[in-house]
Formats: sequence, structure tokens, C-alpha cells
Amino acid sequence: MFALSVALSVSQPALSVGNDVSDGHRYFVRYCASCHGIDGLGDGPVAKSLSTPPTSLRKLGDKYGVPLPAHRIADLIDGRDTPRAHGTHEMPVWGERLYELGQGERGEYGIGEVIGKIIAYLNTIQDRRMAAR
Repeated sequence: MFALSVALSVSQPALSVGNDVSDGHRYFVRYCASCHGIDGLGDGPVAKSLSTPPTSLRKLGDKYGVPLPAHRIADLIDGRDTPRAHGTHEMPVWGERLYELGQGERGEYGIGEVIGKIIAYLNTIQDRRMAAR
């Protein structure tokens, strides 16, 4: 996971660029919305078929603070270092999936870049009422 952290930190300065948010939204719709919903509320079309309801991604700031801690959220999305001792989680291991979907052609940097852009987008949809503390 060290490589993902390095790749994410290399792309961090670019996270403030508007294109990262729009790219992140595009990746979110492609990879996340089927479970988490188009608005990130956890109400995607697949959600009802899951035994554990997807998280409302609009409330991540309540738990982690705003702006979201990029490395921590990246680890959750990537999933390759998440212990799976008691069976599988319903959320895909996106680090592996992104590699398989061609983002790994650029190694960890390509995977980290996609995840970083998703995080840039997630920062824009946080419900600031609670997270702004």
C-alpha cells in the first residue's frame, strides 16, 4: 500500500484543480453509484440486494472530518490492505478492480490518481451541517 500512498501524495497538488472534481464525478458514476447512488446517499439500484446497506458517502465528513483525510479514504476505497478474516466484504476491492480495468497500466500511480479524483469529488458532496464542527 506504500506505493498507493506515494502515488496519491504525488497527485495531491492537483486535487484542487476543477478537472479532478469533474473527473472524480465521472469515476464515481462509473464505479460507485450503482451501490452508493448517483447522489452518494447509499441508495443505488444495487443497494437493496446487498445484505449490508451501502454507506451514505455524504456523511463521511461526520466521521473523518472535512476535508476528508485523503490517505485514509484512499485505503478504504482501494481495499487491498483491508483485513477480510471473516469472509468477503460486499464492497469490491477497488485497487484490484481498477488494475483489472486498465488503470494499473500506469502502475500504482494510475490507480492512486483515479482514487484521488474520486476523493476530490467526495469532498464536494459532504453534508457540511455536521462535518463543519
